[in-house]
Amino acid sequence: MVEVKFKPADVGTIPDGYVTNDKVAEDAAIAKTKLAALNITNDDVDEAAAIAKSKLAALAIGDDDVTGISVSKVADAVAGTGTSGDKKITKVGWASATSEVIIDHEA
Repeated sequence: MVEVKFKPADVGTIPDGYVTNDKVAEDAAIAKTKLAALNITNDDVDEAAAIAKSKLAALAIGDDDVTGISVSKVADAVAGTGTSGDKKITKVGWASATSEVIIDHEA
């Protein structure tokens, strides 16, 4: 049997710089306040990360950013073959009171 004797005052604390990554358990719960500020870049984000839309800044999407939008994504849009001739149709509607189709066009 080996007996070890020591005084608690002789133990002290671990000097700065003596705790390494290898000595920290993988499941250690380290408080966020104990970490330095994180400067996260695109390279740090996993391609499979499911980031909530609410965590993203508002996107200023312009016409040049859009290559195609399906009819189902546009409010009140109707799928069709387009218009022809020298007058362009601007709106197509339905008057429920008179059961008439209303077509607005450029003069």
